[in-house]
Amino acid sequence: MKALSRLFILLVLLGFLTSCGEKMTEQQMRAMALDYENKEQWEKAIETYEKILKTYKDSPKADETLYKLGSLYVNHKQDFEKSISIYKQLIEKYPQSQYAVKSAFMIGYWYANNIQDLDKAQQAYESFLENYPDHELAASVEWELNHLGQDISSIELDLQADSLAN
Repeated sequence: MKALSRLFILLVLLGFLTSCGEKMTEQQMRAMALDYENKEQWEKAIETYEKILKTYKDSPKADETLYKLGSLYVNHKQDFEKSISIYKQLIEKYPQSQYAVKSAFMIGYWYANNIQDLDKAQQAYESFLENYPDHELAASVEWELNHLGQDISSIELDLQADSLAN
């Protein structure tokens, strides 16, 4: 019985001591996430960026954090659906962000080229043109729409034939 009481007191004290520790600043957490990236510890980097988003919801860098998180999911976990979900959240919360435009383009691109959902790709590209008609990526989006579902090698052959005809 005494051993249980001592264990309980020890656990309570341990919990108290760890909860009294200083909260890391956003800058410290970002530095830690970047360190994990540099060490190619992708899971820890993802976890840290997710914690930043939860802890610092009103951060002026939240859009950048979402973009970074979406990129990590694609580049290191090949999780296109999760990345798209994060990018959609970024676009919804921060439509004027420079990262929103990039995210909108990548959503269409991944639907077309990685997930092979041409309907969703078309919707994403059309949404891009509706929201960012004058952006420098609009020409690339129009090209993607015009060649949606085509094999890249057949497009290259068509371009070669066109240049020979001229």
